Amino acid sequence: MKKWQWMSLVALVLAGVLGLAAIGIAMRPVPSGMAISGVLHVNINCSDFERSRAFYEKLGFRVLMEVEQDGTADVAKAVGLPPYKVKGALMALGDGSVIDLLEWQDPHDPSPPYAQLNHVGLARIAFATSDIEADIARLKADGVTFLSEEPAEVPDPLGGTTRFICFTDPDGTVLELIEMGTVMGWVQRLSQAAGDR
Repeated sequence: MKKWQWMSLVALVLAGVLGLAAIGIAMRPVPSGMAISGVLHVNINCSDFERSRAFYEKLGFRVLMEVEQDGTADVAKAVGLPPYKVKGALMALGDGSVIDLLEWQDPHDPSPPYAQLNHVGLARIAFATSDIEADIARLKADGVTFLSEEPAEVPDPLGGTTRFICFTDPDGTVLELIEMGTVMGWVQRLSQAAGDR
């Protein structure tokens, strides 16, 4: 290897190390006075629990526990509703990500989730994948609706590419598959490591 090639390699490694250090500094917890340590679960409401349960099981979720059908007065008050009836379960992926899948039976609201992603509030849930093409093919074979034909590609500064695509669950709730590129993969791992401290 020529001297200029070695110098280029050393410069690239040094830039990578400095970049990782900067990402690590940026990912340090910011003192807020709060005791929040992470996201526990995301609630997804559905119109037909059994249909949605089967859908999320195809994505790899498994039932952790069924949700009590009758909300007590205290629980109803905590979520800003009158006493209620639901059908649902907490469901988890292998990495510990949890959704709270609920079919509200009484009171019932038949409104669809939202028309598009630019509304105020929560918009979508993104799932990391190591093989976006295989996952897309499997979901398409199951008749899942996608918002685009192909994944979008976003290049990162180290020559990697993050790819993502959005699709909907049976009620139209938007979900996303993301295959991380080099830099975003590091950011995710550093974020997880910072959370483990």
